Amino acid sequence: MKYLTIIFAAFLLTGCSALSTKDYQLYVDSAKSISKDNTVAQTACWNAVTEIAKNGDNGAKVGAIALADRCKNEPVKVEPPKKSILSF
Repeated sequence: MKYLTIIFAAFLLTGCSALSTKDYQLYVDSAKSISKDNTVAQTACWNAVTEIAKNGDNGAKVGAIALADRCKNEPVKVEPPKKSILSF
């Protein structure tokens, strides 16, 4: 009985790991691309706010501080692929 349980567990683990690596790779590539794009957008926003604050008058500095709050955005989250042994 113990050997049967071990064989079943090994089959289950190897079956799950062998399922659709193409979908998982697409997920990883998408997540990296979205993260990179989000970082570039936030960096550009912070650079713009910094330039406004450096070169503007007091009113522009106050506006830059208000704009700085908009630079903080939540990244888009991609849901990982869900596969099971029963899906083909």
